[in-house]
Amino acid sequence: MQASKIANPCLDQISALGLERQALELDVCGYTVVEDVLDADLIARALEATLETFAERTGNRPDVVSGAGFEGYWVQRYLLLRDRAFEEIIVADKMLALVDYLVGEDSIISTVTGHIRGEGGGKTLPTGYLPLHGDDISMQPHPGFYQFATVNICLTDLTEESGCLAFVPGSHKRLRQPTEAERVLSGEGANPEAVPLVAPAGSAIIWPSHTWHGSWVSETPGLRVTLALLYARPHLQVYELYREMVSDEILERNSSRFATLVGMDLWNGWNENQDDWAKPWGKRDRSRYRPPVG
Repeated sequence: MQASKIANPCLDQISALGLERQALELDVCGYTVVEDVLDADLIARALEATLETFAERTGNRPDVVSGAGFEGYWVQRYLLLRDRAFEEIIVADKMLALVDYLVGEDSIISTVTGHIRGEGGGKTLPTGYLPLHGDDISMQPHPGFYQFATVNICLTDLTEESGCLAFVPGSHKRLRQPTEAERVLSGEGANPEAVPLVAPAGSAIIWPSHTWHGSWVSETPGLRVTLALLYARPHLQVYELYREMVSDEILERNSSRFATLVGMDLWNGWNENQDDWAKPWGKRDRSRYRPPVG
């Protein structure tokens, strides 16, 4: 006699990709890292697109080696539609298998944000470090399931000297945000539970929304560059507007899963277009919803 085989597409995918250890780390520790999620070409294209976005929006192109003009902590949002590299990244198979494990296969992308960490703190980060926090901003105690999954894609090496991420292992089980005292990462009163996480370029660092995390100050010249991806359950309000703005060309060159991530399977979001009220966004004329230009 043999026991029944338990079939689950998400678990089958995790097993096929050899990610059993990472799934266990998510359950036990509340975070994990997967190396080689991106190949060298995709890393280079994504890094270039990220730096170009910062250049266009700030008037100053970041220099990864010197870091001049980008001391402290810098953020640029709404990157997905700017370059095909970002389209490829949000559906990377190893990363997405673990996102599915945390928030389901029908999750949607809430934000694709570029992060730059330069030397020191300065005006953008007075403490020098990014305080510990969780990504679930709902009421506390948080629900016993995850509303969001966060992924940090390393476009450069993430070292302790460059201001690496800090995690509090097991904090995802506390179902609350850290107190002001627990948020401190440096100096007197620094949280002793925080541990560093370093990773090479091309890695994906993944955690559920309940996990406390932050980052330390960079003590070296040059820039640490990462992409922060936030995946949300489909009932949640997302940070960035994609379902109204993504072009048909982008949808046609990508997979059905990409379409799900940018909201094409959602049906909520009504206005005077009554003939659309029962249609998912992938079946609508989305030009009727885009804000007017000028």
